[in-house]
Amino acid sequence: MRLHTENKTIETEDIILQRGIFQECSLSPLLFCICPLTEHLNRLNTQYEEHTKKTKISHLLFMDDSKLIAKSEEEFQKEIQTVKIFSDDIHMEFGL
Repeated sequence: MRLHTENKTIETEDIILQRGIFQECSLSPLLFCICPLTEHLNRLNTQYEEHTKKTKISHLLFMDDSKLIAKSEEEFQKEIQTVKIFSDDIHMEFGL
């Protein structure tokens, strides 16, 4: 793992997680929000466009919670399937 600060980079040996991260763990929100799930959902191009500011969003992440947003039921199902595949790959349980 690498930690970049203003003046230097601190590098550790690989950190192997054998059990996962519990919800009460202080790292849980950080790891959840930086997970690559956002990248996978953005690639689907299923974003809902907000009309006044033309902002496009497909999901919201907060602490250990996620909300999926789609234009249609079909696109919503694509997002759910993506989350399921991702959660299966990393052996993390998401309540779908």
